[in-house]
Amino acid sequence: MSESFPSGPPPLPPQGGPAEVPHAPAAGSVYYGTSGPDSRVFPTLSPGAWITFAVLAAALASTNIYTTLLIGWGDTGSIVAVLAAFAVLKVISGQRTSVHTLNLGQTMASAGGSVGFAVANYAAVYIVDPTFRPPTWQLIILFIGMGWMGAIVGSSVRRSMVGYFFPSGTACAVIQTSVARELAPGERNRPVWLLTFWGLIASVLTIPSKITGSRGGHALVGDLNFKLGGHDMGVGIDPLYYGIGIVVGPRVGIGMLLGALVTPFLIVDGLAGGALEGETGDWVKWTAIAVLTIPTFATILFAYFYRQPAVVPSGFTPGVTHHATPKGRFPLFGLMFLAGAITVAILAKSVFHMPYHVSAIVAAVAWPMCVVNGRVTGDTDINPVRLVAIVLLSAFFWLISDDIGEYRVLAMLGMAVVGGTLASTAVDMMQDYRTGYLVDANPTHQTSVQFVGTAVGAIASIPILNLLLEQLGIGAESSLPAPGATIWAAMGETAAGGFSPSSELIWAIVLVSVIGSFYAFLTVWPKTAAWMPSLFGFGIGMLIGVPASAAIFLGGMIKWVVMRVYTAGKNDEERASRREDGDNDTMLAGASVFAAAALVSIALVLLTTLFESMGVDLFYLAGGH
Repeated sequence: MSESFPSGPPPLPPQGGPAEVPHAPAAGSVYYGTSGPDSRVFPTLSPGAWITFAVLAAALASTNIYTTLLIGWGDTGSIVAVLAAFAVLKVISGQRTSVHTLNLGQTMASAGGSVGFAVANYAAVYIVDPTFRPPTWQLIILFIGMGWMGAIVGSSVRRSMVGYFFPSGTACAVIQTSVARELAPGERNRPVWLLTFWGLIASVLTIPSKITGSRGGHALVGDLNFKLGGHDMGVGIDPLYYGIGIVVGPRVGIGMLLGALVTPFLIVDGLAGGALEGETGDWVKWTAIAVLTIPTFATILFAYFYRQPAVVPSGFTPGVTHHATPKGRFPLFGLMFLAGAITVAILAKSVFHMPYHVSAIVAAVAWPMCVVNGRVTGDTDINPVRLVAIVLLSAFFWLISDDIGEYRVLAMLGMAVVGGTLASTAVDMMQDYRTGYLVDANPTHQTSVQFVGTAVGAIASIPILNLLLEQLGIGAESSLPAPGATIWAAMGETAAGGFSPSSELIWAIVLVSVIGSFYAFLTVWPKTAAWMPSLFGFGIGMLIGVPASAAIFLGGMIKWVVMRVYTAGKNDEERASRREDGDNDTMLAGASVFAAAALVSIALVLLTTLFESMGVDLFYLAGGH
């Protein structure tokens, strides 16, 4: 690794002007470049770069909505954004792309992805009230305002956060310096090649798994279905599942498969024929929620005690370059935060019927909680957005008066959406700041492109969400099970007093929470962690069913086999190096498959909608409306 990354970035020229690319750069040298003069709040980027980064922000927002509604798992897509930006800008300009330009692309694109994740959780309101249809323009502006507030929250603690490890942010820094490295004659840029190769394969394989020749028909290539113990079973064939499995690995895959099997064989069969059979749906939903709340948060707590050391990776020397703060930064950022706060207060009242003072209290409570989430993410790479929602709903439900009647659940969910969106965008910003810290990027420029990225993400997300809901529906009986939104909807209804479980279900929830919390320790204790199936995977598997969980499990096993092949026959020193290579390659391949499959799926939804508007029946979406 040390041969790939020189000791640090070259010094910037006076006034932060553009650095010239050497005429004959040495193989292995890294072009760090510059994002423009420090005197400017916004970076100096070419029109092609701005357009590329905006398109990536919109694409990642869209894919995050789709994947979060499909399986409850989202990724802001920083690594894919870096590789895609590098490939596109190389075609546009024909020149080397600097590390600092790629860092801004990562920041802007992942900002869009974080808004997409928040919008997918907002979809909980459609589970509670399928007729809910606020004006699209109000939702777009609302999410822009929340995104701007989240960016300021993240920037307010940048100095204290960048020293923590932030695994994804650190990995992005390694990827950026890797792709910006001067290649030796005949050498292939392996990360970009992996993105292109596996992305193309996933794109081709996704199409027949999503379309059909008749309205409401089965896909041209459908899931592998079979019966087991009287229950319908199957294995999904959507490449997206396998990409996710390769990224998350076998522990999460095994957990998901076990959770999916518990639902039919333990809960459904256990309640069949008894007095509680009519509550089967509630038992499935609430035992899954029990797994995904207290035990999952216990996992995060225990992981904190076994956290990774906050070390600087080999080849990086952060702090070499000092970036001056431009004069207009604080007034501009302050005005943007104020504009965001006013926008959120006004539109949260219009959309969710939240009183103005509740928006202010939610923002005040969410701010320190976002910092806590960032601290947790810095050590564990897990952003517990649900923690913010649960605290707001459980501790501040009394802020929503009974006087608003039927809108009380909606207002409860509004609190969760505001707090969750701040957490999603703020912690994403902290990850990006960690990357920028390692490569000595300009933090002011990072913050300013975050504002742009969240706006682009909001503009893209709401129309995409509306299309997905129209074509595929939402909830357990649709093509988009939306496990995360289902949990938020259940919590909102409970906080509003709309859930009356039986005593048996209450005891089951308590028992699952207690046992799960003890099990949580085993999932992070170094002596047992490698062998314990994921609790998070278990809970999600209960909600999304066997076919998707089985496919993700197989993806995880593919990663396990590949890692065994990479390290076979090596001594300890070689094994460590090959394990790192295997982790990088499988992560890049899986992320490429995941992103490409999601983008193709959304493109098919858009094409179907377009054809329907033109009266053309070229193909239909499998399982669509």
